Amino acid sequence: MSALVPPTVNPPLRTMLWRGITLRCPRCGGGRVLRSPFKLKDRCPRCDLLFEREEGFWLGAYVINFAVGEGLVGILLMVFLFVKINSPSVPLAPWILTGIALSVVLPIVFFPFSRTVWAAIDLAMNPVGESGERSRYG
Repeated sequence: MSALVPPTVNPPLRTMLWRGITLRCPRCGGGRVLRSPFKLKDRCPRCDLLFEREEGFWLGAYVINFAVGEGLVGILLMVFLFVKINSPSVPLAPWILTGIALSVVLPIVFFPFSRTVWAAIDLAMNPVGESGERSRYG
């Protein structure tokens, strides 16, 4: 097991978001933050960042997952409407099946990413000081 490596400053938001999208710790960039495909570790193994700070913390990750899933289904609907208006003979069944697949499969696949992205957003809103303690109001 590697020694804890606390960063001296928090990285910029775009760096933290990129780390979240790549399933890494938003603070230090350390990997292996997932315990299983659907479970994040309590703390980063590299910098000891506490991910879940309070009860209900993951509601933000749920909202991100929901927004991405519904956003893509909405884009699919807009593309379907555009295609259907310009070519009325387009069959409906493939579009419905694609929409169902997007709305069922995508939230499952995106779930771990939504958690690490939410951890990055939370870290940007509530930075960690050099002592390792989180600021209450930034």
